[in-house]
Amino acid sequence: MASLQDEEEYMSDNKVEEEQDNDLPSFDISLSEKGDDGSSFRTQNDPSAPYQRSNYIERKGAIDIRCSCLDIIHGQFSSESGMFATLIILQFRFDARKRARRFQSADIELEFKGMKPGESGPEVYSIAPVGKMSLVPTTQTEEISRKAGLQLGAAAPIGGITATGSVGWKKTVIRDTSDETTVIGSIDLKGRNWGPSNCASWTLLENETTKTGVPSSLRTAILLKRRDEKPFQCVVKIDVVVDTKSRMERMFGAKGRDPKDDPVLFDPEIEPTNKLREYDLEELGAFDLESACDVKMTTVLNEAVKDKR
Repeated sequence: MASLQDEEEYMSDNKVEEEQDNDLPSFDISLSEKGDDGSSFRTQNDPSAPYQRSNYIERKGAIDIRCSCLDIIHGQFSSESGMFATLIILQFRFDARKRARRFQSADIELEFKGMKPGESGPEVYSIAPVGKMSLVPTTQTEEISRKAGLQLGAAAPIGGITATGSVGWKKTVIRDTSDETTVIGSIDLKGRNWGPSNCASWTLLENETTKTGVPSSLRTAILLKRRDEKPFQCVVKIDVVVDTKSRMERMFGAKGRDPKDDPVLFDPEIEPTNKLREYDLEELGAFDLESACDVKMTTVLNEAVKDKR
């Protein structure tokens, strides 16, 4: 026969189990390097041709992230300086493949290094776009109303009944608020506290009022100064903040964290690409970087509807 103490312990255990059953369900999420069909999680150098790959980063899924090199030009900073230079033109793409998906912000970072530890590598001399640039500014009118009231009371002589009334007014304030899509570019020093700047970075911020996302296309230019013709490398990183639904799809889709891409390797002995235009190899320091830049929120096709007659 069970004792009173055993019965009390049994009732106590059952009560704990009932309280746990009423809690929200919990589960573990296993993350692995597996994504949608055709998706790529790590961009690697071709073992047979490791230098200067054109595809820096490629992430494909409900939202796409890409970084491609359009042109690489090695030459001289100027014919009289005795310094070498490298011009790099890059194209970044941020595309949503599903409706109601968007990028809220994106941080781009390119850190240039030598091939061996301790080597300083090239100097990031100039970039474009640089500083703060505003796109598609918007203005909206806000109307704020506040109501204030005054309570009035008078005691009746009989029965102690109090009659109350209220008098009030409403104060309305009308103001214009503005917002914009923003692109910020800067030259930074990263990984050390000495020497010339070695990092180019851009930050893209959406218009928080309209929630239209960051620009879908960003073309940038980087001019490097070099002291010699030694090979060097670049570590490319892109961090994005996306909408809540895309973030949840990313988590539950077992995509996990983005693995580290191979550094991009550069060899100054390789011939210039000259895909966008012809460059003066002896005067790269005089090149107008702004002329190579472009920012687009979206691309609209002209004459999308055509007469078939």
